[in-house]
Amino acid sequence: MYHVCLTFDFDAYSPWIARRLTNYTNLSRGEFASIGVKRILRLLRDHNIEATFFVPGHTAEHFPEEVGLIKDHGHEVAHHGYIHEPPETLGGPEEERRVIVKGIEALKKTANIVPKGYRSPSWALTKYTLSILEEHGMIYDSSLMGNDYTPYRPPLYLEVDSEGRVVRGPLSRLVEIPVHWSLDDYPHFEYVRFQSYVLHGLYSVSDVLENWILSFEYMVNNMDEGVIVYTFHPEVVGRGHTMIFLERLISHIKSHAKKYRISFSKMIDVANKYREKLGIV
Repeated sequence: MYHVCLTFDFDAYSPWIARRLTNYTNLSRGEFASIGVKRILRLLRDHNIEATFFVPGHTAEHFPEEVGLIKDHGHEVAHHGYIHEPPETLGGPEEERRVIVKGIEALKKTANIVPKGYRSPSWALTKYTLSILEEHGMIYDSSLMGNDYTPYRPPLYLEVDSEGRVVRGPLSRLVEIPVHWSLDDYPHFEYVRFQSYVLHGLYSVSDVLENWILSFEYMVNNMDEGVIVYTFHPEVVGRGHTMIFLERLISHIKSHAKKYRISFSKMIDVANKYREKLGIV
């Protein structure tokens, strides 16, 4: 079986606040995520696809209607920090634990959701993150890049000692469902001016679509089974030309369904399958 995971990071205002880029125009870009979510939900409904939405607690508090719609459409809502704070920017394990708990409590309070999966804001784990997630009942993470098509048990941490040697921690009880920047819409399509550099984005849809299709085709042509994770942001993929990009990607993957066993899957379902395969009980 080949699993295709369409994942959506519903960041809204949070990354602009986390980066202190809070002028009115940037915040309005966060507001567009509401429009994007509704377009995405219609498309997923039309194609009968289940997906996973990673939602910061701050987004749940400011857009409870949209989070409720995601839940009502049968999609998974997972954890994405509180206000999109990259864990490596926090002041240590206690502050990181506080932020993770705050995100969990926001999802519980606003949507009666207890998340079982986590994606780190900016995909930036610390040596403490996975242990904290285990403490709070998470069963999977989707922030690391140690594989491409195969979920795995990651070490609890990797760190570099004073001599430059890499030290691996013991294996986590979490399932890691790997990601990669090459399959993320944000660096390809979004334009952001920071104080010291510019994320220029704005690439041609056709070029990015070809890359993403080739990644899928490599999996089905070379692996006996596998999982491919595509990462989207409603404020990015929710615009007209990128919605067409998303629908073309879905249609291409569906065109392979007669030849291969392909499932568009929620991350929680993939994690439960691989917990058994990896011997995690």
